[in-house]
Amino acid sequence: MNTKANLGGGVIGLLLLVVGVFQFLSGDAWVVWIILGVLLGGVGAAGQLMNKKDS
Repeated sequence: MNTKANLGGGVIGLLLLVVGVFQFLSGDAWVVWIILGVLLGGVGAAGQLMNKKDS
């Protein structure tokens, strides 16, 4: 039962992961952004977006 409401919290984590990758590429402090992104569900949100099925 994957709904848009279930994905909502993870989107914030996903955005933090993107910020972490950007900070890593620019050479700034990135570890905190990656940790926050993982803790807020960014990895799970990315998995849901990649395996999106319309049922």
